[in-house]
Amino acid sequence: MAKKKKQPTPMRMRRRINQRQEVSAFGPLLVAGLIGLAIFSLPAVGVAIVGLAPTMVLGLTAKGVNKAERVQCVGFMNIAGVLPFVAAVMDQPRELMFILANPINLATMYGASAVGYALVHVGPMVAAIVLQSLAQERIKSLNQQRQGLIELWGADVLGDKDGPEEEPAWAQQGRRPGA
Repeated sequence: MAKKKKQPTPMRMRRRINQRQEVSAFGPLLVAGLIGLAIFSLPAVGVAIVGLAPTMVLGLTAKGVNKAERVQCVGFMNIAGVLPFVAAVMDQPRELMFILANPINLATMYGASAVGYALVHVGPMVAAIVLQSLAQERIKSLNQQRQGLIELWGADVLGDKDGPEEEPAWAQQGRRPGA
């Protein structure tokens, strides 16, 4: 006998849809910005489209978790690299072909997006190292406080039954420290 396939319940279907769809406002804002830029200067839009190619490719091909954050990181770095050349073309529209044909300009635009990619890939590792070092410092601080309490109140503070049976120094004096 052949096994029946489980029919997906509406809840399971909803979960699949929600896992696939990750919506970001970056794409529509980018398109709106290009349309707004087109009102003022068409050559500037040409530079922006050529310069923002890495962001557009990533926006269309990215998959997986945190897609929107990756596109935003690369996109904002890419925009930072393209913006000076857009401003130059808006000032002198005749310079469009010179700017697009100059390899240094293209390397600057695409290099800025490469910095965005580097931030996406290296950023979590750097954050983990920083958080780990902060946690180690906190552990050292807590151990020092613990030692201070043991010296002040004695080993009974730890709750060890095997500790010394002597009374702490403050109990022998008849008052607590700070009282």
